Amino acid sequence: MLTRWKRFAASVTAFAHRYRTDLFVRTEVNIIVLETGYAVLILLLAIGALFILYEDIVSGVISAVQAALTATTTPVTSESIVAPLEVARTNEVVGVALLIISAAGLFGYLIARLALAPARGALAAQKQFIGNVAHELRTPLSIIKTNTEVRLLDADVPEEARRAHESNLEEMDRISDIINNLLSVNALLRPEQVRFDRVDVVAIALRVVERLRPLTKRKPLRLRVAALRRRIAWGNAAAIEQILMNTVKNAIHHTEKGEIVIAVAQGLRGDLLLSIRDSGSGIRREDLHRIFEPFYRGDNARTRSGGAGSGLGLAIVNELVKLHRGRVSVQSAPGKGTTVTVTFPRKEGALEEDGDDMDEVSADFTEA
Repeated sequence: MLTRWKRFAASVTAFAHRYRTDLFVRTEVNIIVLETGYAVLILLLAIGALFILYEDIVSGVISAVQAALTATTTPVTSESIVAPLEVARTNEVVGVALLIISAAGLFGYLIARLALAPARGALAAQKQFIGNVAHELRTPLSIIKTNTEVRLLDADVPEEARRAHESNLEEMDRISDIINNLLSVNALLRPEQVRFDRVDVVAIALRVVERLRPLTKRKPLRLRVAALRRRIAWGNAAAIEQILMNTVKNAIHHTEKGEIVIAVAQGLRGDLLLSIRDSGSGIRREDLHRIFEPFYRGDNARTRSGGAGSGLGLAIVNELVKLHRGRVSVQSAPGKGTTVTVTFPRKEGALEEDGDDMDEVSADFTEA
């Protein structure tokens, strides 16, 4: 008998330790306790309602009998007895129903909070981990890149070593893109912190073209922005800039020669249309519906000629567009180029033609 009590005490102690240390076990136990408490509450409400209804019925019957015994002029009918009882029954049913609905809403909220607690904790830990890793990688990567670039400035670097250093620089640029995309994913985990305001999309497009100019140095590629006038949208300037950066950079990687045009216009319903059209290699039909998946790259994109992306750029574009409650569509054909169109929904007073009319805005960075 003593041995059984010791085993029972050991089991209770082990369970208590798991309850304190294991978030999932604690959540399961708390949910079970809440559901049991809800069932007990419903049972108590039902029993209480029955007792109150019983008291009302008894009181009604007694009142009717007393009225019948003391009545002198008005006869007592069955309706005069049943009507108060039906009113009491209706009041009891409505009252109990309201209490049950209120209790269900309260317990449902508490259960949802408890059930989502592990997910919220895991999401917070993931956010912190991604941010810490990305920031920690930036410093050594910057040092390696700087040392490599300094080494390439020396005239005595052998040609074979120079090619290796240049290849390393390209890979480090790719790692930098991955880190930046990871930080963007990290920011997307807190969409409530993103601030919206009136932004000039044309100005953002021109800034993006200027920043991406170095990527076109080795290609006979024309990169320009086309717009009739300033276009004001309701959104986050940094997010819209990243949408353009990732989309245009992807177009540059997959376009060896020709033209990339960023067009900003107003749709028929007042929406803002932002399109990026290239004359590159295009996207195969079987890859088209998957290009916005994280880390997905088609077979052509896995080679140097197809670009060396991280597989996160377009996935982040998709999430940022959703953050703006917009839409993104892609039209493409292999060998004929691709057009990515982002639609920002109209907001009263936001999508207006701001400023004086002007000719087409064009930034041409053709490299011979």
